[in-house]
Amino acid sequence: MREGLIDSKERGTLNEVLEGVTPREFERLLGDWEWKARYSQFPLWVEKQLWRIWLFLGGRGAGKTRAGAGWVRALALGLPEATSEPVGRIALVGESAADVREVMIEGVSGILRAHERGERPTYESTRKRLVWPNGAVAQAFSAEDPDALRGPQFDAAWCDELAKWRLAEETWDMLQFGLRLGNWPRQMITTTPRAVPLLKRILAEPGTKQTHAKTRENDENLAPAFLETVVRRYGGTRLGRQELEGEFIEERPDALWTRAIIERARVLSAPSLARIVVAIDPPASSHKRADACGVVAAGVDDAGLIYVLADESLAAARPQQWAQVALALYHRLDADALVVEVN
Repeated sequence: MREGLIDSKERGTLNEVLEGVTPREFERLLGDWEWKARYSQFPLWVEKQLWRIWLFLGGRGAGKTRAGAGWVRALALGLPEATSEPVGRIALVGESAADVREVMIEGVSGILRAHERGERPTYESTRKRLVWPNGAVAQAFSAEDPDALRGPQFDAAWCDELAKWRLAEETWDMLQFGLRLGNWPRQMITTTPRAVPLLKRILAEPGTKQTHAKTRENDENLAPAFLETVVRRYGGTRLGRQELEGEFIEERPDALWTRAIIERARVLSAPSLARIVVAIDPPASSHKRADACGVVAAGVDDAGLIYVLADESLAAARPQQWAQVALALYHRLDADALVVEVN
């Protein structure tokens, strides 16, 4: 239906195709994912190329999750845009077990919401899996537990926010060993880009096909105030290019702390700390072009190891604004001192 409609639209005969469609049918058509999806969310379904990895890089709120959920639905139901027959075993891998459940499965753009009521799979939360009426199964896994991927095998996998995975390398490796079913094992990655080594390696692989979406492309599904606020605050910055434009920002060659070093040093929680300090590096002014105000909390343990606990830095702001943020962080962490650089 989708290909016919698009072809007819290009030939200027859309009205002929829609002739005889009832208002109820038309309303259902407008709600159909295959009709509404933007090209960046859809093209690899119809390219018919034997890609191994579909990497969807996008800004915050750009529709990445909805694209992933739509792809899983198409695989499980055997829709011709995605597969020649239903895919029986699918892995769902997220940053944590809570992210898989609350974003990928039950979220507003998740798998359950991507289905119409009559075709919706059953979510067996105790077994961490979705089961479709045709027998297709999608199992949930957390990137915090790579060993859980030892043993199971799959035809396909959807990996969400891979650039945020704490044990990214280990989880990815275990998943690759499990993708061994069917004639065309493949996987989709939906993530806001960060310059982590694994993502750079995946980008360079010959079997990777990439699509890209900016936050503003999904404006009809985002609060206008959100776009106005984040574009005004972060537009044109390195952070904005990464989080809004979905650009892959390489490391600065002169960076003292590379992202790879930071990721290797990351821990789930800090031990008991002997001292906690909130440090403030205020901007020279509150002008919109001034530097951001740095507000960072760190603690030291009895062995002298330092743990960065929080980064509440904010764009150039008036003193009372960044002072409120710093004081709130001080009280939340029960810190011992505030340290402020004097300009």
